[in-house]
Amino acid sequence: MCGRYTQTLSADDLAAAMSAADETGGRVTESYNVAPTTVMPIVVARRPPGGTGHGEPAAGVGTGGAGESGEVGETGGGGGPRAVGGGRVLRLATWGLVPFWAKDPAIGSRLINARAESVASKPAFRAAFAARRCLVPATGFYEWRRPGGSRRGQPYYIHPAGHPGADGLFAFAGLYEVWSKGEQPLTTFTILTTDAAAGTEFIHDRSPVVVPRPAWSRWIDPTLRDPEALAGILRPAPAGVFAAHPVSPEVGSVRNTGRHLVDPVDVDPEEAAAAAGPPATAGPSRARRATPVAKSASVAGPTSVAEPPPGVGVIAPHEVGLFGEDGVGPHARR
Repeated sequence: MCGRYTQTLSADDLAAAMSAADETGGRVTESYNVAPTTVMPIVVARRPPGGTGHGEPAAGVGTGGAGESGEVGETGGGGGPRAVGGGRVLRLATWGLVPFWAKDPAIGSRLINARAESVASKPAFRAAFAARRCLVPATGFYEWRRPGGSRRGQPYYIHPAGHPGADGLFAFAGLYEVWSKGEQPLTTFTILTTDAAAGTEFIHDRSPVVVPRPAWSRWIDPTLRDPEALAGILRPAPAGVFAAHPVSPEVGSVRNTGRHLVDPVDVDPEEAAAAAGPPATAGPSRARRATPVAKSASVAGPTSVAEPPPGVGVIAPHEVGLFGEDGVGPHARR
């Protein structure tokens, strides 16, 4: 699962890097410890007038509206601006999906993730998967290694290879909904998960789905409703895309949000051995486990990791050529 992630860019940086119109009013949270129920930016497709019938909510979190059918009015319940024309829009939403049919929005705290293998058929997710897919901007995420199912685990920060400081932007595959049974319409989202990204299996057996940069437009296209056409996106990240290092247990508290949370920490010899992984051997069964994983110097010394292969969707300062043919170029850090 994915229960914590980092998003360290401003609204202006995100809008520029993702070629999206900013409708957040600049109210984007920059955090090194994003937790469920936090209001965070998502990127959706701007719907043309009279298009699919699943129009977009107006700017902000408490906008838009949905009836019993789950369709969202194009002008939104808040009277905000109509979403006109093509392209992408940066909007705000609360992490934890509230289906349009839910009686109580509290259900959202239990729907922070959706399994890619069953998302097209699960009642809580299938309507959103059909027509309300989104991109969730991120710069990294956390997972806990819990040997033997122990409650006390060691957190790891998982990040684009070569960018351990939360400065490489990529996008999770997400779904969003607009719940309109309260006083104000509520826009919410969930993050899809799949098998662990190559090289991170020793930490956890699941990882968020990362949408390759060339597939961003296809993923959020509301007219694309064939699950088979989207199946290629819902795969684990291949070797060389992500690296990981152990971090402080402080990340377990939602009160902590500072940059120090992504700094590598010393770990005991047993944890260091687990992080080092098994020695590389011949055969495909070991090849994936032997993927290099970045660690703190106290664990394995300075580790050199390769840049992600072209097209994985990582955007980093002063770097080009990582996006495939439709790349948008490097983002600007403040």
